[in-house]
Amino acid sequence: MPKTNLKMKTWVHFVVSSILAVIFYPIFNWKVLFIFAGGVLIDVDHYLWYVYRYNNFNLFGCYSHYIRQFKDNFKKNIGILLLFHTIEFLVIAVIFSFLNELVLIFTIGLVSHYLLDLIFLYSVPKRFIANHSIIHWLIKNEIQKFK
Repeated sequence: MPKTNLKMKTWVHFVVSSILAVIFYPIFNWKVLFIFAGGVLIDVDHYLWYVYRYNNFNLFGCYSHYIRQFKDNFKKNIGILLLFHTIEFLVIAVIFSFLNELVLIFTIGLVSHYLLDLIFLYSVPKRFIANHSIIHWLIKNEIQKFK
């Protein structure tokens, strides 16, 4: 497996969001800051999952947990639910993009984040780790309760 870490990945999200902000600045001015919310800050759902799963609010513990995922081949993270990385969240963002310019700008960053994540998932773990649908995750976990 290639050597990589979350710092690099976050950095890549930031750089791509910066490039998009420069491209869209002539159209949206200061509002391009919302590209960073969609392109970088949506990773807060990793922390939310960590708090839910481990009942631990330690931000540094969360960071260490996700750094260790590269050493154990992502096994601890298979099947997790990252709310802001789901198809349902994307659909809601796209729908509201037609109604609000700030949501449109956020969605531009969000789509770039998703594309970068897909490239990463294809090249490093070579598989989807998280569930990309809240509905699928709920159904899957309900079925597992009866096994």
